[in-house]
Amino acid sequence: MPHVIDDRNHGSSGIKIHAILAEGDRSTGARAARDVAEIFATDIEGVLREKMAPGLVDEQLHRLVRKALEDRLTTMLVIEAGVSQAAVPASLPVGNLKPSDVIGQELVQLSLASLYRCVDTNRFYCVKPPGQSNGRVFPEWQFVQPVPELLPAVLSALRGSATTEVHAFLVTARDELNELAPAELLAGKPFAGRGELHSSQKRLLQLPAAERQRRVLVSAERQREGVER
Repeated sequence: MPHVIDDRNHGSSGIKIHAILAEGDRSTGARAARDVAEIFATDIEGVLREKMAPGLVDEQLHRLVRKALEDRLTTMLVIEAGVSQAAVPASLPVGNLKPSDVIGQELVQLSLASLYRCVDTNRFYCVKPPGQSNGRVFPEWQFVQPVPELLPAVLSALRGSATTEVHAFLVTARDELNELAPAELLAGKPFAGRGELHSSQKRLLQLPAAERQRRVLVSAERQREGVER
């Protein structure tokens, strides 16, 4: 995804935006315009959802806004090669942590008792250790930013489901999320060891955090509807 710099040339009649591509990205001007337009259209849609009556903001409106932005950006973007970046991409850990490890590693600024209360208030969640009938461990991915701010709404939406069902939903690839797991979409990062992502999956992970959360909430609602039938 290109990083965009607004370059206003007051000596000309127009505005050019320099799109600096990440290392290895071979996007054309049209492709970069399309990617940037998708992000802007999603931001606009999120604002409109808060201001307009339900039902007025739909997929057709999203396509129209994106197309208008894409057409305009196509004439404004100037593509530039980016500088070298770290070869290893950020990813989500797949392990579990004992409650004492969560505190000891300072992943949260909480006491052990407060951490347990956070489970009851849907701030975090825990599972039983594999092969054991009791005890608690915390999936480590939920402490990676920005997940702690986004996860509570999802856990609240899944309230009443068994812990095993909640965990399975969060870490399992979903068709409606382009085969990403809800955990990955919330974090904006793939799980460690996942392998190469499709370009459509990368675009989802690059969406604004609020939009990624919204899509996970829609998926959670589908999950609940499927369970209740």
